[in-house]
Amino acid sequence: MISYGRNMNIIQKAATFGFIGIVVWCYGTIVSADQTEAGNPLPLPPRFLPDPPYVKDSILVQAAKETDGSVCSLSAIHAAIGASVQRDYSRAGIGGLSLVKLPDTMSVPDAIAYYSSVPSVSYAEPDYYVTAMKNPEDPEFWRQWGLSNTGSFFKEDTPPGTAGADISARSGWDIATGTNNTIIAVIDSGADIYHPDLAGNIWSLEQSGTVLHGINVMEDIPVEPWDDYGHGTHCAGIIGMIGSNDIGGTGVAWNVTIIPIKVLDYRGWGTLSDLALGMAYATLYHADVISCSFGTTYNRIMEDIIRQSPALFVCAAGNYGCDLETFPLYPASYQFSNVIAVAATDARDELSSFSNYGPNTVHVAAPGTEIYSTGLSSYSYSPLFVDPAFSVTNFTLTGNWTLVPGTKPGELPSLHGVIPAYDDNQTCTIELNRYVFIPDDTRDVPHLVWDIKGNFEGDLVIELSCDGEYWSPVWECDYELHEDDYKQVFIPLNQVYPDSEIVVRHTYSVFHDEYTTDFFIRNIRIGYRGEVIQPRYVYMNGTSMAAPMVSGMAGLIKGINPDLSAAEIKQVIMDTADPLPSLQKKIITGARVNLSAALNSLKNRDAIRIKPGWNCVSVPGELAKGYDTAAIFADVNATGHSILTYGNDSVGYQALSVSDAIIPLHGYWIYSTDLTDVPVRFSDMSTGVSRQMPAGWSLTGGWMKRDVSAKQTFFSLDDTWLYAIGYNASCQQYEEPIINSGSENYEDTVLIRPYCGYWMYCIKNGTYQSGVW
Repeated sequence: MISYGRNMNIIQKAATFGFIGIVVWCYGTIVSADQTEAGNPLPLPPRFLPDPPYVKDSILVQAAKETDGSVCSLSAIHAAIGASVQRDYSRAGIGGLSLVKLPDTMSVPDAIAYYSSVPSVSYAEPDYYVTAMKNPEDPEFWRQWGLSNTGSFFKEDTPPGTAGADISARSGWDIATGTNNTIIAVIDSGADIYHPDLAGNIWSLEQSGTVLHGINVMEDIPVEPWDDYGHGTHCAGIIGMIGSNDIGGTGVAWNVTIIPIKVLDYRGWGTLSDLALGMAYATLYHADVISCSFGTTYNRIMEDIIRQSPALFVCAAGNYGCDLETFPLYPASYQFSNVIAVAATDARDELSSFSNYGPNTVHVAAPGTEIYSTGLSSYSYSPLFVDPAFSVTNFTLTGNWTLVPGTKPGELPSLHGVIPAYDDNQTCTIELNRYVFIPDDTRDVPHLVWDIKGNFEGDLVIELSCDGEYWSPVWECDYELHEDDYKQVFIPLNQVYPDSEIVVRHTYSVFHDEYTTDFFIRNIRIGYRGEVIQPRYVYMNGTSMAAPMVSGMAGLIKGINPDLSAAEIKQVIMDTADPLPSLQKKIITGARVNLSAALNSLKNRDAIRIKPGWNCVSVPGELAKGYDTAAIFADVNATGHSILTYGNDSVGYQALSVSDAIIPLHGYWIYSTDLTDVPVRFSDMSTGVSRQMPAGWSLTGGWMKRDVSAKQTFFSLDDTWLYAIGYNASCQQYEEPIINSGSENYEDTVLIRPYCGYWMYCIKNGTYQSGVW
């Protein structure tokens, strides 16, 4: 039995126009199925950055524009002081921006003052150093509590977390695990691009016959963005470790396209000039989300790039326990609609002790303490040089070294280095005596590789020389190691060009310390990287780990609804985050992100909910190309029923094939045995659509993705339309009619629901015109 509501005189009027016959036809016919603002520089702890915190011999200069829109030429301005253009950013789409090499006689402050006084210069600023935001920990793997926290132990010798103190990834994955070609750029120290838990999700580009798996802006030649620090690899894994592949863990997004963009070196240091180029390339290669686990002082260049990019920049808030409103850090502190700043929480849903915060600056929090993800793998190598025995012919050793033979069959010998406590003058040096020739038959970058274990805290310097007299450092940092098993360390020798011969040396020295340094070195070699021998996973702390959690979320959201802008994705993440007592008055939302809630919220926005039985549906705007046919309903279990539309009173019903278009402002009948959500993807919702409505009955729908009154929805039809009748799929019955200028239950202030189809009767031909969103 079909119910029409209580007021039978209205139904009798409808019957007069033939409506009853249409309803019976619908139920009786079965057709075969087809189918900012500048702030003070951040105070940094000792040894974190050199002083001053910028490159001493170059600056970044942005040329102004002429009245015709062209960029002013600065050639004469550079020549007047003996400066030269070191890098032109126009190739990356930033016209007029240059990295300028200064003459030896000019300081950076003087150069800034000089260029700033020139009318044809928009602005000039230092090439600031940029630093990664992480606190490394010993590598171990038990659980990824940030994705699913059951309140049990997640790491040896670590207290258990609090059940539910996570981003609700498990229930979120019921909705989506992949990003549907959404691109996420990770601007960092590169990536271990062949790590078996990452390789399938790494972007690639063929360039001049060479396939590259990301972008390395730190080199002048096109080379792979190999990670020699581990930070970028860890961040990339948090976003997109491959899910359900029987190894390691899983990322927030199981299937995703990640562009590793290398702007940080082996110490986690970089320069603003490289960072700016990396950000520009991320936009140039259409990244939808740009993950930024780094920070620096305020600068105009980064501000301009972010302001002009359509991507969402997910930014680590920093690790100094500071209020960003007092000590701003960028890009997190830029107040743009496409920037979301992320603080870190621990496994008990508390603000991490190291995390920066800001009640008016930081937007959300995400897990950032003891986060498990990919580390740098061990690789085989095609050697140009190898001598595992440390023969005196090839090596000169100075310091307290002891050659220790292997104790197991096939085990390599090692050098045991010991530096006593309180002895800050002693060093241990390993120097290669023979020259290694770098051939010209490959474009690969050779690497210096060795294995190390034990305990070491001090300075490690790696140098190379082409003549044995002048030594150039290629790796120098404060090195800390606490490893029970051998860890492979590798350094890309990018400075080495083909047809050259080199020698290398290692120098280990320690700070004044009460503990004896005791470590082992083995298998020093130079060669080309081969296959992965052992993939590695590590725990790390930092807002650097929290930011990629949110980047992965943003990718999944964009994948479900590609039409969402960066600002809209940001709002979804903020609106669906879980408020926590520990975050109140600390960050804008006072909340930690929730993947499940974010993805579920999209169902109500851009999905057609199909209920068991018959459904009358519509779409409010033009669907995106490739998602604009009846194929979008392929997952609906129709059990032999076709998708039906109604042409007009003379044409009647028509069955759709999978290739037939789904047209906005039209209505469709769909049968299902199950409750199903059908995601829809829109093209441009800002231009409006229209439809010619014939006299008589038609199937139609609303033009908004929210409830709007019938009077407002059908404003363009004026007095052309007489009735509109909806269908309640939950009850499988018709609703009471909506009457143009009606009253009581039938007045035209009744709301037209998004994605619902309506029978409409027009007394004459008319044009149904949507508004503009």
